[in-house]
Amino acid sequence: MSTAALTQSLLSLPVAERVALADRLYASVPEDWQKAADQARLKEATRRSEEMDADPSLELSHEEFMAGIKINRGR
Repeated sequence: MSTAALTQSLLSLPVAERVALADRLYASVPEDWQKAADQARLKEATRRSEEMDADPSLELSHEEFMAGIKINRGR
């Protein structure tokens, strides 16, 4: 089964089953990788927060953020 077919099949599962699967998959990732990924996310969030503190015009409203997500999903 191709990755695309597997993904489509998994996305058809009920939400509760998808969440349970996601939890199991994340738990299967080695702890050192999880820590490194978490540190990278925190570093990026801190950088973005500092960037917005320095220039508040960069901030997006909730509506603007959601509109950007919808536009990017269509690609």
